[in-house]
Amino acid sequence: MFEVEKPRQFRYVPRFYDPEKEKWEALKKKYAIEQEKKDATEHQSEEGAEDDAELEYFQQRVRDINRENIAKSSQLTWRDLFRKREMPKFHYQPRFSSEALAQTEVQADAENDADAQDLATKYWQAKRQIKIRRRFDISDSEYMKPISGTKIVLYGFIAFILILVIIAF
Repeated sequence: MFEVEKPRQFRYVPRFYDPEKEKWEALKKKYAIEQEKKDATEHQSEEGAEDDAELEYFQQRVRDINRENIAKSSQLTWRDLFRKREMPKFHYQPRFSSEALAQTEVQADAENDADAQDLATKYWQAKRQIKIRRRFDISDSEYMKPISGTKIVLYGFIAFILILVIIAF
């Protein structure tokens, strides 16, 4: 019926729209928000300047300690190639609870007693005790762990060198 160009398009031009005015209003709003933030921070700094200084000191100290720990852990040596990987262990101990202090003392005493008993049973052997050792012990926690890639590459390199030496002579 009517010829309409394709793809069909809809164009709307508002009559009472002023882009300059929009930009100015956005700019005013932005600076009003920044001014409110400045006023709020000044008001807070007057109230808790001393508390903030102490808190800021301890936060900085914690950041420094974390940086030192990360720097130490990021240094790799040749021994790290052969180190067994372990999952990190987290032992939560509340610092300010009196119950926690008492529990830690009791646990320390119990561990000392258990260590002494373990040593005694470890070195005690019956006269005719038969020891059967299995080559593959399923109860071992590292039984199903995969071998690291660095070990495989290192052993492959050693085997390659040995084969070259054998072929050369």
